[in-house]
Amino acid sequence: MMISGRFFRVLLALLLSTLVSEVRPAVRLAPGAKPVREFNIIPAESSFWVFVGKAGLFSVLAHDHNIGIRNFTGKVTIPNDPDGVKGPGGKVTDSGLEMKIDTRSLTLLDDKISDGDRAKITRSMHEVVLESARYPEAAFRSAGVTGVDGRGDGRFNLQLSGDLTLHGVTRRITIPVSLQLTSGQLKASGKYTLRQSDFGIQPYSTAGGTIRVRNDVVVSFEIVARQ
Repeated sequence: MMISGRFFRVLLALLLSTLVSEVRPAVRLAPGAKPVREFNIIPAESSFWVFVGKAGLFSVLAHDHNIGIRNFTGKVTIPNDPDGVKGPGGKVTDSGLEMKIDTRSLTLLDDKISDGDRAKITRSMHEVVLESARYPEAAFRSAGVTGVDGRGDGRFNLQLSGDLTLHGVTRRITIPVSLQLTSGQLKASGKYTLRQSDFGIQPYSTAGGTIRVRNDVVVSFEIVARQ
C-alpha cells in the first residue's frame, strides 16, 4: 500500500505542533518581569502595638496598657499575574508574609503613670510575662490567604492565616487584613485577639489576683512596605 506525500506532511505538522505545545512556557510574564514581587517592611513608617486590658476584683485600681513594638522586620511576596488580568494586585491569594519581632523591644506607651510604676511594669513584662531574655524573638510565617474581596484601585480585604511562634510556642492564627497595593508600595492594617495562655504565657497579676490583666490582648498594626 502506498502512502502519499501529503500524509507525511500532515503527520510531520502534528508532531511539530505537539513538540511546540510541550515546550511552551507555563506562564507568560512580560519581558524583564520577575515572577514574584517582594516588599520589605519599613519599621520607621509602620506601627505595631498591643492593648492589654485590666481585670480582677479591684481592677478599678489598675490601668489598661498600650504597649508598642519597636523592632521588627518582614517581607511580603506577591506573585505577578502573567496575563495581567488581576491588575496591580497580582495573585493576592498566593501571597506570603514572613515577619520577625524582637520581644525585648516592647515598650510601655502609657503617659499617665509614674516613672516608678513604668519601671515596675516594664520589668514584670519582660522578666515575668514574656521572659524576653529566654525568648527574644517572635515570628510569623503565613500559610494561606482566603476570603479575598477586591475593593478596586488595588484595595483588598482578606483573611491571612499562618503560624505565630511566641514564648517558644507555635500556633496557627488567622488575621483579618485590609490591604492597599500600588506599583511599588504596600500598606496593610488590621487587628486580632491573641490569648496569652495559648502561648504558655501567664497573664500578669498582683495583690493575690485581685488586680490582673486580661488573658486576651488585642494586637493592632499599620504596616508600610516597599519594593
